[in-house]
Amino acid sequence: MKTGFKRVLAMTMAATMCLAAFTGCGSSQQQSSGSASGTSSTQTAEKKEFNIVCLAGGDTNPSVKDWWIWKEYEKKTGIHINWTEIPESAMNDRKNVIMSSGELPDAFWHVTWTNDELNKYGSQGLFTNIQPYIEKDAPNLKKLLTQDVKGGLASITMPDNGIYSMPWVMTDLPQANARFYLNKNWLTAASLQTPTTIDDLTKTFAAFKKQNPNGWPIYMQPDGIGMLNEMLCGSYGIGNNGFKPISEDYYIDKSGKLQFLYTADGMKQMWQQMASWWNAGYFYPQTFGKYEYEDWVTAGKVKKQVGMFGWGNADFLYSNASEDYVGITALKGPSGDMVQSWCDYPVRSASSFTITKACKDPETLIKWADYFYGDEGSNFAAYGKEGETYTLDSANKIRYSDNVLNYKGGAQLGAWQYGMFVYGGNFPWKSYDSTTMEAARKQDAADFKGEKFSSYAADSQKYKADLMPGLMPTTDEANETSSIKTDVDTYVKEARMKFVTGKWNFTSDWEAYVKQLQKMGIDDYIKIKQTQYDRYKAQQ
Repeated sequence: MKTGFKRVLAMTMAATMCLAAFTGCGSSQQQSSGSASGTSSTQTAEKKEFNIVCLAGGDTNPSVKDWWIWKEYEKKTGIHINWTEIPESAMNDRKNVIMSSGELPDAFWHVTWTNDELNKYGSQGLFTNIQPYIEKDAPNLKKLLTQDVKGGLASITMPDNGIYSMPWVMTDLPQANARFYLNKNWLTAASLQTPTTIDDLTKTFAAFKKQNPNGWPIYMQPDGIGMLNEMLCGSYGIGNNGFKPISEDYYIDKSGKLQFLYTADGMKQMWQQMASWWNAGYFYPQTFGKYEYEDWVTAGKVKKQVGMFGWGNADFLYSNASEDYVGITALKGPSGDMVQSWCDYPVRSASSFTITKACKDPETLIKWADYFYGDEGSNFAAYGKEGETYTLDSANKIRYSDNVLNYKGGAQLGAWQYGMFVYGGNFPWKSYDSTTMEAARKQDAADFKGEKFSSYAADSQKYKADLMPGLMPTTDEANETSSIKTDVDTYVKEARMKFVTGKWNFTSDWEAYVKQLQKMGIDDYIKIKQTQYDRYKAQQ
């Protein structure tokens, strides 16, 4: 490893010594045969080494440098990686210290950079522009982002037409979305079917409150009212393009123009509905306050308290919660809208493998990473090697080996001991599909009672949004929108609380609320977002 880079890492390591567990949302994609992208050992005449900074594991798996998957991949490629691990809790600080030091690693693996950072460091020449290499050196990524994902290549292209990182891609819809979860026991006790509309949901809440006076029909995670807001956008005509636009505070109207999300008629209708739920006592009283996760998910009593919550999977509430809760993909709103709005674009992150100017052989490193965007590499990342970490059953389905399946923490944690990409998000690869992973873990067995993401596949497709990626800003655009959005976000959060809890009146206060947002610059904000949107469309 370069001595200068060692010196910088030593300085940044001194900044914080705490270790963080390696956490994140699960992922998804597909198992099928396919060829690698030119990374076989026969094509590597001599052993090559690269210095790569990565996100550290935690106390649930070995150090990254000891992962089985990297040792096995080195056998395939002849390429050795010198890994430098940084805990998640320290990554944001340390990565920027490294970038300003002048002593860079060859690349950052499983490290997230914001679009602003990609634009900044890319325009400064500190990140390698991989756009010229994609045609020849990244055929798997090119196919994935041009044939399989609508607008995929444009979604990672910066305003200067450079591409400064390789992305995390997930095309399996059920694992890219959040669902509403309703207490099955409460539904049965009230003799109710699973609701399909907002009106049905309201009636369900009323029955829940009547039969469970000590429970709470709506019990979101801390500050989860914002997520409920996002999940309901698809029922009010303002979530037709998925999660990314919602997270950037805009929606696309019927004429194709961008509008500010939190002044929309649909948002007003949604908040009015929330206000009626609040007035009826359906929300947990601390919904707008602060309360600890441990208080929220006390196993053994939660299922007697919680009527509905929303998250990526049921077991976020407590272990095996999927046995007690039923998932709902989308709800029909008052005007007939029924879109799964909290569903992320397949390019979940534009940056997960970023090569720096220090790399003297970017072609080899791009080929090394491109393998994981093809079917063969995706399978290898998730399942490993036949006969060692998995076998094929009589139906030709992948099954993890017994030492993985029977690991004391479960099959997922067992696979994690090998470094397989089954924990955390933002790995640079095409994620596996839920059906194949369920088979690998034997979750397709008849007696399996837990939640299966594949069971949501049909509804996820039926109520699918026309998914949009995050919009790429120029540096000037990022600076301007950041200054506007900081104050706007605070004000919107406060206003939502006041409207829903009745402190503000929709008839007398809504117009003043909108005017205040206009004074804070939302018209300028939307004008900039429209420019970014038009630029994205032109790059497709």
